[in-house]
Amino acid sequence: MHKIALEKIKEYYLEFLPFNKVLGIGIDHLDYDSGEAIVSFPMASDLIGNSAAGILHGGVTASVIDLTGGLSALISCAKFHEGASDEVIQEKLLGSATIDMRVDYLRPGKGRSFQCKSRIIRAGSRIVVSKIDLFNDKKVRIATGTATYLIG
Repeated sequence: MHKIALEKIKEYYLEFLPFNKVLGIGIDHLDYDSGEAIVSFPMASDLIGNSAAGILHGGVTASVIDLTGGLSALISCAKFHEGASDEVIQEKLLGSATIDMRVDYLRPGKGRSFQCKSRIIRAGSRIVVSKIDLFNDKKVRIATGTATYLIG
């Protein structure tokens, strides 16, 4: 059952959210028990915010932090509603939204690729809070964030 829920979340993120395709997002890891989510994406010319410095656009940084924290929230939702029908879980997933987010930009977004990791710091029936970190290919943390999600 857990694998099915995680596969549905992956499908939703990779097939039904067009912006994730634009970013080149790949889902590396989803952990049902802890809610941990890890995504990665390559640097691309369309993601550069400062062409002179060749660094990642701050909006891309914030977007990836948001979507990775959202993955953790969706895992929490699936876990909380374990045993519910597919229709109920799908309705909850589709009705989820970010209600607050803070991003701290720690270093310029330099790198050939990036990895973002999220973990749940609070999970309830309707509200999930995630802590998220974005790293470059040299494992340097370039941004950190905290986001709050409303579940369906």
